[in-house]
Amino acid sequence: MVTLVYAGMWSLNAITLNNVAYTIDTLAQFSPGPGATYYQLRMLRASDKLGRLDCWLMTVDTKNPYVSIEAVMGQNALVGTERPSAMAIRKTTDTKIFYGGTNGDFFITSGDVGLPRGLTVVNNEYVYTPTSSRRFGGVSEQMLGVIGTTAKFSGKLVLPDTTLTIKHVNYTRNENELVLYNQHNAATTGTNAYGTELLVELLPDYAWHTTATVKAKVLTKQVGVGSMPIPAGKAVLSGHGTMQTMLNTVSEGDTVTIKLTLKIDGVNTKMSQCIGGDNYALIVDSGRVEQSNFWDELHPRTAFGMTETGDTLFFLVVDGRSASIGCTTKVLGEIINYYGAWRAVNYDGGGSSCLYLRHFGEVNNGSDGSERAVGNAIYAIANVPEADNTIVAIAPYNPTYSLPRYGLSSPKFLGYNRYGVLVETDVQGITLSCDPSVGEVMEDGRFLASGTQGGLLHASLNDSVACDIQIRLTVSAPVNVRLDSVLLDSKHPYEIEVSGKVGNATMQLLPSALTWQAQDEQVIAVSAEGVITGLNNGSTVLTGTLGEYADTMLVNVEIPETPVLSWERYGAGWTFSSTTGFDPQMSMLLGGTAAAKITFNYAIGRSPFLKMEKKARMYSLPDTIRWGYSTDALFSKVTVGIRPNNAQQARAISFTPDQTQIAIPVREMFGDDVAIFPLWLEYINFSVDTKTTTGSHEILLKPIELVYSEYTESALHEASALVGGTHKVLQNGQLFLMRNGICYDALGRVREDVNARE
Repeated sequence: MVTLVYAGMWSLNAITLNNVAYTIDTLAQFSPGPGATYYQLRMLRASDKLGRLDCWLMTVDTKNPYVSIEAVMGQNALVGTERPSAMAIRKTTDTKIFYGGTNGDFFITSGDVGLPRGLTVVNNEYVYTPTSSRRFGGVSEQMLGVIGTTAKFSGKLVLPDTTLTIKHVNYTRNENELVLYNQHNAATTGTNAYGTELLVELLPDYAWHTTATVKAKVLTKQVGVGSMPIPAGKAVLSGHGTMQTMLNTVSEGDTVTIKLTLKIDGVNTKMSQCIGGDNYALIVDSGRVEQSNFWDELHPRTAFGMTETGDTLFFLVVDGRSASIGCTTKVLGEIINYYGAWRAVNYDGGGSSCLYLRHFGEVNNGSDGSERAVGNAIYAIANVPEADNTIVAIAPYNPTYSLPRYGLSSPKFLGYNRYGVLVETDVQGITLSCDPSVGEVMEDGRFLASGTQGGLLHASLNDSVACDIQIRLTVSAPVNVRLDSVLLDSKHPYEIEVSGKVGNATMQLLPSALTWQAQDEQVIAVSAEGVITGLNNGSTVLTGTLGEYADTMLVNVEIPETPVLSWERYGAGWTFSSTTGFDPQMSMLLGGTAAAKITFNYAIGRSPFLKMEKKARMYSLPDTIRWGYSTDALFSKVTVGIRPNNAQQARAISFTPDQTQIAIPVREMFGDDVAIFPLWLEYINFSVDTKTTTGSHEILLKPIELVYSEYTESALHEASALVGGTHKVLQNGQLFLMRNGICYDALGRVREDVNARE
């Protein structure tokens, strides 16, 4: 069974960057692949919480038997760009998995876009050997980190009678130059016809290295052709002018000797992979952060670092130009040095900065808004003997969770195969358990920190694979009540929704975790479990407290006095828009079967309509909104616009012409969230059918009714004592309700056939 070994959580949670103290919050920590640990970090200035830095760090142990490091060229060529995620996906196979890495070198952005600026080596072969003073980083043949300040390339072609100097590897062949081309240049040498080119193949027992003497056989000789194809594994010696003259003395079938040397800071080195950096000093050298010769501007940054022994590598990205402000390369050095880098180099930054993880893509927030195509990148790779998706180990996204008491958490778990390869990002079927002193596992599988102390939360899969999460209990935390205000009645209790924040992690809290106090206890009652019940019409402020933190909400209570409330006030204050010439007029018909009459003149037009608009607030928490109309015109449809309180726009609900009695089920349309109340009636749009006869027409609008199914007839008697101006009357043995001079029957409908009087 594989054992997942994490680099430990650093004991300190503070860091000093450019002489300013920052707090560190580790938002995520898990293994993205064999020998690796990934950290998502947020750093805040301890003094004023400004100057935030979002950082993404991956450490890789190159001693792990399944790990290797590899640089990749965009489009697999010296010139060209490609997104780091696309490079990794393109190169990944079942047994060679590119599981994490960053963007690499600065590159040319016009002309030969993607051409790197610095020394570039891929799989022991030179890709580009420019003459530059840029820093660089990569790994040696032994997979140990190599980060240098100076690189000197030397190449020789040894012929029987002379030795020729190889000017450089790949790219442009100039006058009187001898250039060595290999498969990393492109499909061909790209040279003109003014030269001689020799296609060579290494003899058995020889291999290409940055520092090596090899023997090769000349397979093909071309004179005055140019752009010789470069098959994989082979190379081309291309000479111009004086060098062409010398190559002309070589014949097909001859054996030649090639001597290549790379001196890193004066020492002959076999580099396996190398990516160029900037032309400032190394950001960290011999454990010391550079203090003077650094890039003193705030930008997104990418860094590559190593421990003193070179067997642990660091891939770091810091976001910028957003909520995360970016950093100088001095601060970049301070961050990577804090986490253990003894030497480090600054790679390309800005919109190029990208930390890639398999299954997750670009995990940082690139400043371009999307992942940028770059010239090259460098990756950690899992080299495994077979494809295997069997989970033999699980781990949480973060091994430590800090929760306030009664905080709720739903940990997600990662699944790994026997080689430490991440094969599942959300393992299902996990069983949680813990000591009651720590908390409890709820029926829905969430963990509730209901205990009195921190401890271990145990997770298991099929009783055979297990891991633990360290729970840290906090006694106080900033709290946030989800709704700033809520509208209630007396029939729908509401369990307050509240969250807490520890560091930068936000989690749901049980409302019973807080102490609740209503300013006016005549309006609402609040239970110890955080459930609100409306008592009487009115408004009050409710405060919830957890330790030293508190939050408030406004609670409004509106209790219907009848099962059906017909609100005559909807009849006034409408504005109209219509097809030209309609000239709509509205008159009120208080009492009777209609609340209002609209008259308009119809003239044939394109898509004729009549729209009445008003922002009418609906009372309390109705279950159904209903109303009716009659007309002597023809409508193709009628559309009602109702806006729930938690939405920016009204929802259009359309009805066919035969639906003159309209009923809108509120919760079916808008859901059960109490935040939808109050509802707002914003418009009614009549789409006139062109078959309507020209001339004057009218629409009789019946009262808009709000139905409250939880309120029965017995509630009528209770409500009459609560709502001023409302009282019950009897007429011919029937019960009616008088309110503000309007008579309603037991269903709350306006009665036109009863002149009820006391």
